[in-house]
Parts: sequence; structure tokens; C-alpha cells
Amino acid sequence: MFCDKFKREKYVRECVHQFYLSKKDTKKIEEEIKNRFRIGFEEIEYVGNRVIELDKDTKIFVLGKIILIREKEKIFPSLACEENFLSKFPSIKVDAGAIPYICRGAKIMRPGIVTFEKNFNLNDIVCIKENTYNKFIAIGEALMNKEDAEKRERGPVLDNLHYIGDKYWIYLKNARII
Repeated sequence: MFCDKFKREKYVRECVHQFYLSKKDTKKIEEEIKNRFRIGFEEIEYVGNRVIELDKDTKIFVLGKIILIREKEKIFPSLACEENFLSKFPSIKVDAGAIPYICRGAKIMRPGIVTFEKNFNLNDIVCIKENTYNKFIAIGEALMNKEDAEKRERGPVLDNLHYIGDKYWIYLKNARII
């Protein structure tokens, strides 16, 4: 018990800086979300939003129930977001054999994909679900559009950006955000 508490506090303290966002900064991020993701979502409340800087190039934005990760120039949702927010993104389902590899950071390969649920284009954010329980297990970036991916029999289709058990997942869990 003490050891787990100590590890959690140590990991949470490792973040470089944490601060609250102004209304102006929150609006900028909201615009960026609308432009980058091209999905509809409810307006973000402008009170209590914060940024957690893990290092020079990595930030986590906690905007109410929407949690975003910015890694260098890429911005993508966290698996800690509500399911109704993640379900607005294009998604794919993978078979059980692909899950251990995906949860260790591997690219999502075509043979492991069971179904494509929504249309996506090159560089779009795509959510990865497991086939049995329909739960989100990873967030990826498309390496090709849906039509090309469906025609392929082999090769990578998505680049794995965030998955259950990665450094972002562990930080959010230890910081008690999820």
C-alpha cells in the first residue's frame, strides 16, 4: 500500500508544470479541435481547464471531460475521454490476437482488423476497439484512407499514438484523472 502510494506520488511529481487555462487559451484549443478533428462536440466550459506539461514537447489538456494529448505537433484524444466523445471519431475493430501487440505500441496491421466502422482519410485520428466487448484500446493515426486499407491484405494501416498502459495512460491513472 505504502509503496503504491509512493510510486503514484513520485510519478505525478515528475510532470514539469501544471497550470490552469485562461478563457482565451481554451477558445484557441477548442478551435484547433474543431479544425483538426472535424467532428461535432458540445461547447467546452471555460472554467477549471488545465494543462499538464510532462516534458518540453508533451502536454495533456484536461478540458472538463475531454482530455487531449499534444506530442510535438500532433494532438489526439486520450482514452480517458468519455466514450460518447471517442465514438464521434472514425474507428476500427481488431481481433483478440492483435490486442497484446497494440497494447505494447505496435502499429495496427491489416490482418488484425476485423471491421472498419467509419470513413477516414490519410492522417485522420482513428479509434481502435476490441471486437468482443467493443471497448476502446488505442488511438491511432491513419497511414492511408479507408478505401485503400480495405483493399490491402497486409501491412500497417494505422500508426499507434496512444494505448492502454502507455506513459500517458499511467500518468492519467496515477494523477487520478481517470
